[in-house]
Amino acid sequence: MSEIQRQSTDRQLFSYHVIEAPFLSVATRLLSSRSLRHVPGLHHAECLLQMKMGQAVTSPSRYEWNSLVLFAFWESEAHLEQFLDAPPYRAFEQPAWHMRMRFYRRWGSFAGLEGARMFPEESKPKGRVAAVTLARLKLSQTLRFARMGKPVEAQVRDHPGLVRGAVAFRPLNRFSTFSVWESEEAMRDMVRGTHGTDGAQHRDAMVERARKPFHHEFTTMRFVPISEHGQWPGRKRLPPRPLSAD
Repeated sequence: MSEIQRQSTDRQLFSYHVIEAPFLSVATRLLSSRSLRHVPGLHHAECLLQMKMGQAVTSPSRYEWNSLVLFAFWESEAHLEQFLDAPPYRAFEQPAWHMRMRFYRRWGSFAGLEGARMFPEESKPKGRVAAVTLARLKLSQTLRFARMGKPVEAQVRDHPGLVRGAVAFRPLNRFSTFSVWESEEAMRDMVRGTHGTDGAQHRDAMVERARKPFHHEFTTMRFVPISEHGQWPGRKRLPPRPLSAD
């Protein structure tokens, strides 16, 4: 391994995993996410159940009962590789897709992610970008949040600039979204509702959130994808992208 490659793999990074596993394995990980805090080099992890974007929360078909999402913050890529080589639980041995990402921008805050380093050299991406939102919902705001969230999910799902998209939750009040975009410009157009093909759903939801918050904690994070591994369920892989040489 060259010195540049070694420096790249020694830097902090995030990963997002979609894992196909039996329902009982998924349920076990949802109920015991905190057990992952003992994994070496893992600063924070969220295990969640994947859902179909844009469907009503009351619809049973919304929930992907055999699909586990893992969002993880790692001290280094070497620690992620160690985790993948010897998974601590059977759920993580199942067929999976994951993306490795470098963090460059954030709004809001979320407990456990305070120590994440942002890489300013990535702050003007020229290619694809990824976004993750993570929220701890106020239970009293569940119905209001669901009412505003459904059209936003549909707007994201149907946007021509979207490459990948997922929503996920963990009972009772953990909620997350994940999206990969052809460019930061495409993502900004969706967020602001400024382009002719975009609706105003996301913009209106942000106004409503500012008027009366839905969450105890909320953060939006932006990333530059480093690499993609495995097969996204039902979709083709992204074209390969080499590790950053910075």
